[in-house]
Amino acid sequence: MRYYWERYLQKHQADIRGTALEIGGTETTRRFGGIGVIHAEAIDVSPHSPEVTVVANLSRADDVPSDYYDCFINQFTMHLIYDAQAALHHSLRILKPGGVLLINFSCVDYYFPRGLDMGTGEPMFVYHAFTPIQVENMLRSLGLGPADYTLDVYGNLFTRIAYQMNMSAEELTRRELDFVDPGHPLLICVRVVKPADWRADKPDYCTPWKPEVTPSQWNPVTGHYAT
Repeated sequence: MRYYWERYLQKHQADIRGTALEIGGTETTRRFGGIGVIHAEAIDVSPHSPEVTVVANLSRADDVPSDYYDCFINQFTMHLIYDAQAALHHSLRILKPGGVLLINFSCVDYYFPRGLDMGTGEPMFVYHAFTPIQVENMLRSLGLGPADYTLDVYGNLFTRIAYQMNMSAEELTRRELDFVDPGHPLLICVRVVKPADWRADKPDYCTPWKPEVTPSQWNPVTGHYAT
């Protein structure tokens, strides 16, 4: 998935500028934004690193100021947020008019049956596997029209299988990676420019049920399911 996302960010480097916000850290902002970024911040549910200056659950981010950021990179997170509609609302609300949201939605991912603790504040659970029509409906329900966003789909049946087998992009050919099969998407990437007159009611919040289990511990050497 990161192969596609990096190509997408390279395509939209000019949008990563000014006061920029990113999920979890600022590495992506600094890498792709360069001198266009005046100030880089990170948002997460806990201050697990010095880069996290905005401590908030994105789906409950009422205390994060509106109309503040020039760019928000929301990456590899939406499938882990139960109340995805509320998270998307806040992702737009905190942008300045004309600010850009660069966001992705996973179509398939590993499932963590006991949750996964990556040391970022709370265990993660996978709630969603998105489809393009689902994402389009989410965007339109927030008052956005076709002139406000572009949506790109990446992947195919082979890359979906390769991803779940934990194969790296380097093990696939460019032809295998770059072929797009709309019937078997792997990653949805969206660029939204916040309209100057954007207004949308805050959605009713939905709270998930979570099992009482001891989560798996993330191990970057042995993989997702290491304990």
